[in-house]
Amino acid sequence: MAKAASKRRGAARLRAALAVGCALALSACAQFPPGSSTVGARGPVAERAAGFALPLARPELRVGQRWVWSAHEVGANASDDTTVIERVVTEVSGDRALLRQVALHPVTRRPSGAAQMRVVKRSVWHLEPNTRSSGDIEALVFPLTVGKTWSYEYWLGGRERTGATAYRYRARVDGVETIDTPAGRFETLRVTHEGRWSRPVMEQGRPVQRSGDVRTTYWYAPAVGIWVRLELDLRTPDGARDLGIVQELVEYDSGKS
Repeated sequence: MAKAASKRRGAARLRAALAVGCALALSACAQFPPGSSTVGARGPVAERAAGFALPLARPELRVGQRWVWSAHEVGANASDDTTVIERVVTEVSGDRALLRQVALHPVTRRPSGAAQMRVVKRSVWHLEPNTRSSGDIEALVFPLTVGKTWSYEYWLGGRERTGATAYRYRARVDGVETIDTPAGRFETLRVTHEGRWSRPVMEQGRPVQRSGDVRTTYWYAPAVGIWVRLELDLRTPDGARDLGIVQELVEYDSGKS
């Protein structure tokens, strides 16, 4: 019984760490009321786009540019909470941009918490986590073209890499896909990241390494300079879905010209 209890505690700590890590990896993605499509839906892709030319260079962000996202969780451990996240560009300097991030009330859309300042590296769209981390989350490595691939890894949490959750991905630009979101219809490049997470946990006083599959997919719309849909599918060590997240754009402003 003591052994089983120790494993349960270890599993609980592991899932809590992964949930935090996934939220950070998704750049504090929000949750919104159930009703949007589930994780895993894939439409047909094309090699050419009607509305933009390939390859795509990094986005030229503008001060005042604004995006609002919502998301929902799916899976056995999904949360029913509802939140909305707004980000506004406040400064652009070279490859870096400064974003003001704030949680909004899901109904009134008024700020419901203190604003945070986030730094983004535009060439790979790495949004720096608000926690101890190592390595870049290379969401979109520009220039983007169909068939491009890249690999990367990063660590979240822990005082050293040996105590942190590691994520190792291989990304590929699948092709051009037109999708519908609450903010409208967009022609996008779909980019799929497939990889593994791993983290040491304590069971019966001994460190044990746990790992599982993880897939993150971005639908990048050059018309708005960022992804308009994002999905995460996190699997447990035995292959079962532990958590799925769908994030979609619900509002955007282009900012000053």
